[in-house]
Amino acid sequence: MRRSVEIIAAAAILLFAVSCTKKEDTTYDRQESNIEAIVASLEKSNPDATTEYNNGSVKVTVVHGDGEALQEGGAVSFYYAGFHISSSRLSNSNLFATNYDTFANSAGWALSDSTVFTISTIKLGEDKIVEGLRNGLIGVKGGDECYVLFSGKHGFGKRSMAGIPSNSALAYHLWIKSVSNN
Repeated sequence: MRRSVEIIAAAAILLFAVSCTKKEDTTYDRQESNIEAIVASLEKSNPDATTEYNNGSVKVTVVHGDGEALQEGGAVSFYYAGFHISSSRLSNSNLFATNYDTFANSAGWALSDSTVFTISTIKLGEDKIVEGLRNGLIGVKGGDECYVLFSGKHGFGKRSMAGIPSNSALAYHLWIKSVSNN
């Protein structure tokens, strides 16, 4: 009898784990479909756009800069606008952060603290950034304007973060100012 109860309990736990995994897989599949629709839209509206895939991240470069490409361990300075993706298009209603005053104003953000509008500089491999953004930044050049998109699997996962729902797909619109691999 006890053995039967143990088997039933183990089966219930396994069934719960499998159903949670299937729900996450379905969520990530839907996110990937939304990302691909956004990528197609960006490519259609920007004839010179190039698209690169890297370990779960998609980078669509709409304005090409020049100079050296960012490598692992290099540093990059940029302005950004971050969105959580909830449909097949990007919307200012899903904007969760920006450090670019021009973009904030065009999105209707009125912030009294102008100190948030400073360029960000990070060093790949040393600074803590989400995996999807890190993978998407590899190869950017000074002067690039690009979008880096990735599913919740490569973002914050099950954690909610400052206006970003858990398991959210994310998109970063980036204006790359400089790259240094020294």
